[in-house]
Amino acid sequence: MYGFGQKQYGPTDAFGSMNHMMTSAATPKGARRRSRLIEAAGELLLEGGFDAVRHRAVAERAQLPLASTTYYFESLDDLMAEAAASVCEHDEAAITERAKALPRRRRGTNATATALAEVFVGADTTIKQLSARYEMIALSARYPQLREVVTRRWRSLSTCHMDVLSKSGRIADPAHVAQLIGIEDGAIVGALGQTAIRPVDAVHDALLDVVDVLAPRE
Repeated sequence: MYGFGQKQYGPTDAFGSMNHMMTSAATPKGARRRSRLIEAAGELLLEGGFDAVRHRAVAERAQLPLASTTYYFESLDDLMAEAAASVCEHDEAAITERAKALPRRRRGTNATATALAEVFVGADTTIKQLSARYEMIALSARYPQLREVVTRRWRSLSTCHMDVLSKSGRIADPAHVAQLIGIEDGAIVGALGQTAIRPVDAVHDALLDVVDVLAPRE
């Protein structure tokens, strides 16, 4: 079972616990330890999904005492949300970098579909990375801790889509960009269960029939 569930405190315990965590995490040593725990949880998330993120596994991966996971985080939910945010940040940074590197030139249908697929999926993005991305999206429907992470990610992707389409000499409005993202997400999820097609190719093929409608040439 997934470990999302609210940790319960009494009024005094909650106040004392949060103040304690804020104070300890504010020190240089505390910040470094907290960062190691988040990084370790992120690695486990990518390797085995959210179900792999457990207090003991995170502490062992970070090479820190087991008690440190509850010392620096209010609950396992909070640690998972921080790990998901960290994974998202790395994913978004890679997408932004690919978008910035894309040359500005007018692109036809095939070239635009290729550019979108290569920027937003990435030829080097692993299946594990993509699986973690969509597991997080699916779980966010039930767990508020992930909802904000997914919302921030979507806004970042929307902005990058506008940039890529503008560089390609295409007209795009937010509503059509949202449709493009939905089509890309569907293509990736469909490809994750197959071995015969790469997700980047699945996205390219899915966009071929719609890119001229949703993002016409200027």
